[in-house]
Amino acid sequence: MRIAVIRTSEVPEGCGTASTASALAVAGHRVLVLTDRPGDHDPVGPVTGPGELEVRPLPAAGAGFGDDPPDLVHAVGPAAVRWAAGTGAPVVASYPTGGPDPVGPPAGAVAVLADSEHRHAALLAAGVPRSQLRTVPACVDTDVYTAAGPALRRGEHPRLVLVGSLAPCAGAGTAIRALARVRDAELLVAGGAAGDDPDRDRLFAIAREAGVTGRVRFLGPVGDALRPRLLRSADVVLDVPGRDVPVTPVLQAMACARPVVGSSVGGSADAVVDRVTGLLVRPGRPADVAAAVRDLLADEAMRAGYGIAGRDRAVSRFDRARIAVALTALYGGLVGVPPETETETETELELLG
Repeated sequence: MRIAVIRTSEVPEGCGTASTASALAVAGHRVLVLTDRPGDHDPVGPVTGPGELEVRPLPAAGAGFGDDPPDLVHAVGPAAVRWAAGTGAPVVASYPTGGPDPVGPPAGAVAVLADSEHRHAALLAAGVPRSQLRTVPACVDTDVYTAAGPALRRGEHPRLVLVGSLAPCAGAGTAIRALARVRDAELLVAGGAAGDDPDRDRLFAIAREAGVTGRVRFLGPVGDALRPRLLRSADVVLDVPGRDVPVTPVLQAMACARPVVGSSVGGSADAVVDRVTGLLVRPGRPADVAAAVRDLLADEAMRAGYGIAGRDRAVSRFDRARIAVALTALYGGLVGVPPETETETETELELLG
């Protein structure tokens, strides 16, 4: 199929659109990504397979696709859905965890995707009809994010890693306050802007207030080339937001066989199985985060067991090839292309159910 993926800057980075697009290309589709993010005009992930992947700037509304229209448009977020509605192609609307909600039913969409059960419930509450909703989990490239491979150098101190947004309520402030209760550990924070960043300044002030400035390092944005090495160097990965945020960093940590301390909210609560792949804590509770981290740092066998289980879960449920199969079955049903095999149909039913 010829699939256009529309992504705009209103959807936070880390929502997994790039992984989804490259997965669809690897599965054999011709994928065109249209984006208004200047940094997205390079290839989004490795493609080794029969498909194609092209990235272009998003044209003005009403410009359409010219002489090569897609069979289907996968529009990520309300602005992308509005852009796609004027193209005449079937539109699948996607509202990933951490992104904005629609205002009522998306006009012209033939299906609406959520990437977690929590997001599914939120979209129902936002007015999306149940008959349109499907749940397709976010995905991770488990061939890139692996347990084996090089890791960043580290010293003798326990290392905690947090990857993602630095915005208020996204969890970095909670993690820094928790660090004050975990003796001798260091915290590496990856995310935010490459230059001046008001959120980083705010978090540095929190670290100074908590007395841990010497144990927190702000790395700025870390891309796919270095992120697996960063995650593999961690004893524990933290994802402790007070609200929904993109779940991709959690999936990447699990794929690297790292135990996760996560908040029991949103996509993290779906991805992390409490006391199997990590520990879930109440959101906004630094003391609870610290207690969970201390338990994990005190028990190497527990960390190893959670890491192995996390890797297994990432491969069996969130691997990008598996998600591409589910999306292919969904798209095919919408545009009249039958599934290729019975196995693919069963996979779609299990994931979309």
